[in-house]
Amino acid sequence: MKIQDILNRIRGWIALAGAQLRASEQLSGPGRRKNVQLALYIVIIVLINLVNLTMNYRCDLTRNHTYSLSRKSIDIVSHLKENLKIKVLFSKDLPPQHTSIFRYLHDLLEEYDYYANEYFSYEIVDEKDLEKSANDYGIRPVQSQEFENDQVKVRRTYMGLVIQQSDVIEKIEAITDPTGLEYNITSLIQKMSSKIDGLLRLEKPIEVTLYMDSSLKILPIEGIDTLAQKVKEAVDKCNQANYDKLRFHFIDPSVDRNASISADLYGVTKLNWKAGQDRSGKVIPAGEAYLGIVLKSQVKVDLIDLSVSPTLLGKNVIVGLDTLEDRINNGVGSLVSANPRIGYSTGHGEVDLNDQQSPQGGAILKQVLSDVYDIKDIDLTRDEIPGELGLLIVNGPRKEFTEQELYKIDQFLMKGKAALFFLDSFQEVNMGQQNMFGGQPIVLPVTVGLDPMLKHYGVAVNKNIVLDSTCARGNVGGAIKEFYHVPIIRKLGFDQENVITKYLKGVAFIKASSIDVDAGIVKKLNLSTSKLVSSSDESWQMTGQINLNPFFMMPPENKDEMKKYSLAVLLSGKLDSYFKDKKVPKAPASEIGTDKEKKEPLKEIVTVQKLDVTVPTGTTRMIVVGTSEITRSYFLMNSKRIISSALSDADDQDKIFANGFLIHSMADYLLGNSYIPEMSSKSLDFNPLEKTSDTKKMVLKALNFAGIPIFVVLAGLVIWRRRLMRKKRLQERFSHEVKYE
Repeated sequence: MKIQDILNRIRGWIALAGAQLRASEQLSGPGRRKNVQLALYIVIIVLINLVNLTMNYRCDLTRNHTYSLSRKSIDIVSHLKENLKIKVLFSKDLPPQHTSIFRYLHDLLEEYDYYANEYFSYEIVDEKDLEKSANDYGIRPVQSQEFENDQVKVRRTYMGLVIQQSDVIEKIEAITDPTGLEYNITSLIQKMSSKIDGLLRLEKPIEVTLYMDSSLKILPIEGIDTLAQKVKEAVDKCNQANYDKLRFHFIDPSVDRNASISADLYGVTKLNWKAGQDRSGKVIPAGEAYLGIVLKSQVKVDLIDLSVSPTLLGKNVIVGLDTLEDRINNGVGSLVSANPRIGYSTGHGEVDLNDQQSPQGGAILKQVLSDVYDIKDIDLTRDEIPGELGLLIVNGPRKEFTEQELYKIDQFLMKGKAALFFLDSFQEVNMGQQNMFGGQPIVLPVTVGLDPMLKHYGVAVNKNIVLDSTCARGNVGGAIKEFYHVPIIRKLGFDQENVITKYLKGVAFIKASSIDVDAGIVKKLNLSTSKLVSSSDESWQMTGQINLNPFFMMPPENKDEMKKYSLAVLLSGKLDSYFKDKKVPKAPASEIGTDKEKKEPLKEIVTVQKLDVTVPTGTTRMIVVGTSEITRSYFLMNSKRIISSALSDADDQDKIFANGFLIHSMADYLLGNSYIPEMSSKSLDFNPLEKTSDTKKMVLKALNFAGIPIFVVLAGLVIWRRRLMRKKRLQERFSHEVKYE
C-alpha cells in the first residue's frame, strides 16, 4: 500500500471519528463526550505508530554523522545484483576497551541492512561455532590486555569480519579500531563486485608462477624443499574462491636462460649470499638466486615477494608464507578489478614504489593507495601518459626533466586531468667519512626543471626549509632536542573548508619547503586556490647553507621574523599552457628510430590533429607539496607515533591519523572521490567536557544553588501578578455590566 493511500485513509478515519464525537455530544451530554474523546485520542496514537512503521526517519546528531551511512555506501548496497552476506566473528566476552567497537559495528550493519536491497544480509556467528568458523576463514584471534584484580591478563578474542559474495571472500581479520570502519566495509564490497566481474570476463586463466633457483636448496632455509608444494596447495585453495581461474607453474631460472630474463623483467627478488659453511661443516659457495611469485593475466602482472629473514634461533625462514593465500587473493583482485588508475612518474630518480627493503622507498605509499587505485609506472623519458589516467603523481624527482617530458605533463594537464607533485628543494647526501663534517650528511640543492612550468601555472616551491616551534622532539645524545625541521601541523594549520583536510587533527611534515601562489596569475585566470597545509605562526625559514643537525637550529631572537608558511597548496581551474606561443619540443635524436634498409634516420611522425597548446582545454586540479619525505616508507610507518606523541593533549586521540590519510585524501579529491575522506574519517568520537577555570566553576555553582530558586520565585511573582491583573479586568468588565442593567 502506498504512503499516500495510508494518509488518505487516516484522514478519513479522523473525520469519521470527529463526526461521531459531535453526534455523541448532542445525544449523551458532556460525560459521554469525554469518553469518546479519550477513545479518539487512543485511536490517533495507534494510527500515528502505524504510519511510523512505513515512514521511518532517522536523524544522526553526532558531529561527523558517525552512525549514518554515506551516500556512496547506500548506493552500493541498494544496487547489489547477487547475494552478499557479512559474517561477524566477535567473541562475546570482550575486554572493556573493545565492547564499544562491537556495538558500533552492529549499529553500522543495521544501517546497511536498512538501506540495502533483498540481496544483502548479515549474521553474528554464535559463540559455540565461533572458533570453527574463524579457522575456516583464516581469522586469527587477537591478543587483548585487561586489568582485573590488580593484575594484567592477556586474553585471546576474535574480532573479525567476513564478506562473501558468490565464491569470492574478503575479510577484515581484526577490527581493533572503529576509525574508517564504514569505508573498509564499503570498499571491500565494491572491490568484490569489481573482482567478480573481472574474473567472469577472463578469457584465459591467470598464471601463478613460482620462480625458484634449485641452488637455494643447499642453503639452510627452513621449508625451501617443500616450497613449491606449499605454493601449489595455496593456489588450489584460492581457486575455490576465484572461479577456478588460476593455473600454477614452477620455473627454475638456473636451467632456463629465458626464465632469468623474465624474472628480471618482472622484478623478482634476487637473493645473494657469501661463501660459508652450514651447521654440518659443509662448504657453501657464494652465489645468487631468484625467489618470488609472479601473477600474470593477459594485460597485467603482479609480484608477490618471498624474502628470506634470519630468526633469533639462527635459522632462515621465508617471510609471508603464513598469509600466502591472502596475498594471492589480493594479487588476483589487483589484476582483474577495474579500479581507477593513477600514473606514477619514473625515470628521474623518483621514490621507488617497488622498493620494499629500503626505508627511503615507497612500498608503504603503494600499499596506502592500492586499496582503491591501480598504480601504473610511467617512464616519461620514453612513454606517453595514457589518456585513461585521471591523475599523475610526480614524487621526489632527482634528475632534470627535458622540454619534451615537460610537454607531456603540460598536455596531460591541459586535458583537464589532475597532478600531485611532491617536490624537494634539497636532498641529504651521505658521504661517509670523506667530508669535512666528520661523516655527517651534506645537503645539496635539487634542480629538476619543473620550477619554470609550475611558476607559469602560478605556484612556486621556494629554496628553503621551513622550521617550526611546534615540532617533534627526540633524544639526541641523552638530551631532549627539538627537531624544528619536523613541524607538527595542528588543526589551525589545515583548510577547514576543504574535504582533504577538514577531518584531520594533525599531520607531520619533514624537510619541507614553503610554497608561494602568484596572486596575479590566480586573478587573471580566475583560479581557485587553497592552502591545504600551513605551519604555525611561530615558524621561520632556513636558507643558504642548510644544516639539519638539531644542535645547530635555534629560533630567531626577533619574533617578527616568524610567520606562517604554506606547505601544501591546491590550484584548480583552466590553466594556460606552459608551451603557449612556443614550438612543440621534438624528441631527442636517440629516441628516433632508424630504417635498417635505407640506413637513414626516420622522419619524426606527426599526427594530423594536435592539441592546441595555445589555449586551456579543461579544468585542472593540481596539488603541490613542498617535500617528498612524507611519502617515504620510514616516515609513513612512524608518522602516527610522531603525531600522537606531539599532540598528547588532544581531546580525541581516535581522530589523529597517520600521514597516509592525508596523501590518500589528496588522491581521492583529485580523482573526484571526495566521499572517501569523509567516510574513512568516521569514528567513535570522545567528547569530554571542556576544562573550566576556578572562577567559572564558582559562578556555575552559585547559579545552581541560588539561581534556580530565585528564578522560580520570580516566575511565581510574575504569574501571581498576571492573575491579579486578569482578575481586576474581569471585575471591571462585569461590574460595569451590572451597573448598566
